[in-house]
Amino acid sequence: MMRSRAIGFALVAFMVCLGSFAQDFACHDKDGKTVPDNDHQKTRDGFGAMMTFTDDEKVFENWQKPEQPKIRNVSTAQRGVPVHVLVIFANPGRDAKGESDVTYDAKALKPDGSVYGEFKDLEALKGEGAPSMYLQLAPAAMAIRIEPEDPAGVYTVEIVVHDNVRKVELKLKDTFTVEK
Repeated sequence: MMRSRAIGFALVAFMVCLGSFAQDFACHDKDGKTVPDNDHQKTRDGFGAMMTFTDDEKVFENWQKPEQPKIRNVSTAQRGVPVHVLVIFANPGRDAKGESDVTYDAKALKPDGSVYGEFKDLEALKGEGAPSMYLQLAPAAMAIRIEPEDPAGVYTVEIVVHDNVRKVELKLKDTFTVEK
């Protein structure tokens, strides 16, 4: 529960930082203090990305609605219920045609460190996209379904987000727990 609140706060802080077009790009909290990068949220050279986990099957549908989406974050996975790894980003670089090219690689690791699943070059944005100040949700998401025979413990997800126009790479990492 505490982690959900922290990620909810991080999402709000992330929204604040990505509305800025300053050359020295940084996130700021409600008091104007710079929010440092962390494992699951980073900014560099004007581009920002974060990852979070949800078990909400309607998250992509809800993202398209005009009101601000509410993301139900999870830190514990239930067996048989998919955990969607969400990649949220903003302010991607644009080429001479005004188009962006954002992709990402995703890898899930079991508690023993072995690979549970891996994907390369998932598309986050190709083309014009939303205005730079808007948060964008990558339409391709890794979904992890823990089966009854899978081990309990802490699973790690590593994401590398590529802004292929700016030549920026952001390495993100987060964990969720599977109980017995």
